[in-house]
Amino acid sequence: MDSPYEAVKGNSALYKIAAFVILSLGALLLAYRRAFTVCYARDLPRLGKREGVSWKAMKKRFQTDSLSVLNEVYENYSKKGQSVLIPKYGPHDEVILPPGSLPWIVKQPDHLLSSHASQNDAIQLEHSLGPKFAFDAWGGMLVKSDLTAVLETMGTIMLEQVGPAVDAAFGMDVTEWNEIDLFPACRLVTGKAVMGFTLGDSVEGRKLCILLVFKSSSSCAVKKNVLICPSGMLEVAGEIGGARKVYRTYLGHFSKGVKSMPAKLKDLADRFVPAHTERLQIIQSAAEKKAVPKDLLQMLMEFAIKERTDEATSLEDMTKRLAVSNFGTIHQTVLTLHNILLNVIATDKEFDTMSLLREEFSRVLGDDENNWTRAKVAAMLRADSIARETLRAHTFLGLAMERIVVAPNGIVTEDGIPLQKGTKIGILAHQMQHDPDLVKDPQRYDPFRFSRQREANPDLHNLSFVATSAENLPFNHGKHACPGRGLIDIQFKMLLSYIVKNYDLEFPESYEGKRPANTWFAEFGVPPITAKIRVRRKEASS
Repeated sequence: MDSPYEAVKGNSALYKIAAFVILSLGALLLAYRRAFTVCYARDLPRLGKREGVSWKAMKKRFQTDSLSVLNEVYENYSKKGQSVLIPKYGPHDEVILPPGSLPWIVKQPDHLLSSHASQNDAIQLEHSLGPKFAFDAWGGMLVKSDLTAVLETMGTIMLEQVGPAVDAAFGMDVTEWNEIDLFPACRLVTGKAVMGFTLGDSVEGRKLCILLVFKSSSSCAVKKNVLICPSGMLEVAGEIGGARKVYRTYLGHFSKGVKSMPAKLKDLADRFVPAHTERLQIIQSAAEKKAVPKDLLQMLMEFAIKERTDEATSLEDMTKRLAVSNFGTIHQTVLTLHNILLNVIATDKEFDTMSLLREEFSRVLGDDENNWTRAKVAAMLRADSIARETLRAHTFLGLAMERIVVAPNGIVTEDGIPLQKGTKIGILAHQMQHDPDLVKDPQRYDPFRFSRQREANPDLHNLSFVATSAENLPFNHGKHACPGRGLIDIQFKMLLSYIVKNYDLEFPESYEGKRPANTWFAEFGVPPITAKIRVRRKEASS
């Protein structure tokens, strides 16, 4: 009896079909490898290989104990000036470059090494909002070019929302201590502040700000997700960003997050109608010299009218642009404020943190607490130090300077390692900011670590919250550093000023004076979301 091979070979038709199938499968495999996989150079070290640990085992360890893995990467490779390939959460991996590569990354042109491609890969706007909003990111470009000139104006608009938001979240009781969930409170006050500078300088915009409501002493909510980016955007980022690239197109049609987006966006659009109509009318009647809002929405609308007219008049498109803007300004800001307040309370007994902050805010602002100038914000050295130290000690993003190689023929690193198109790179920021060779007593949170130095030498502007450098990477560094960090600086100081001047804060007794610890998931430092604090309104402020 002939073998299956002999039977096929003896039948020319079957032989041709079999050959065609084999060649087709080979072609598909080749196409898959070229389109969806990245091949790494043989001389690029693989994490675990020299210790005899399999890639599968190392990936499993990263998913259960990522912080210790990243610490080892820093000690064994980054500090020694070596690049290394590491596994990340899900099916992904990344090349970690040593800190010395920072200048090389900064000087690479965008057509070779792309920050934008890395951001798109992480948040997947292509699938949550559509390709136009992923690849024509003119909103971010506008913030980068125009925001600095109007910081004081936007700060003034934002200030109107700060007091009411904090009062709603923290309560007005001057006699009893009240225990609140900190994270929802931070979400409320941050969301309302963001809404303020985003669209709070017009009648209809202020109405939308009012829709942010406080439901009870322990839970905050954004009514119907009003103009806060839809939660579906985060779901899409997790579902599709965490999947293999070959599956993303399929998931883009069937994932739970993507399927939830149309209804959520429609809800936002329905509520945005009055403000959108109002802004179009204001722009159309510009010749009448009526008062023009000076918030972020007006900047977006005026640019769109000139450069993207079809978008400006489209309620759907401008709703999505607003969602993109809020996605970039809310989530990490909420987490950072959460960490800041925990750190202020935790250090108060040792450093008298709150009293020193109250003294600084009163001294710098003087009698006019509503006159927040850039000079005054810059003079708040203690508050500035607390914010910078919080991002040093409790950063949310453990990796910085992330880029994707987009050069068709790849790129070669400074140490001679070729990186193929599609390779993702980054630098370990958290570990560098906790390196005892670079930072004194790095595991200790010192609220005035930077202000002591700046009070002794006022010219040390490189130690400010917004300054970026190889030693301070929470905002990244170079031409793609966070363009909105100046506004974030004002926001944190306004919120912190109002909170400490009007409230006493402490931990619940069960905490025994200790700050709840942050945890790590993949490369993200996550604050204790369930943390509670006790608050009491100061009697003179009621």
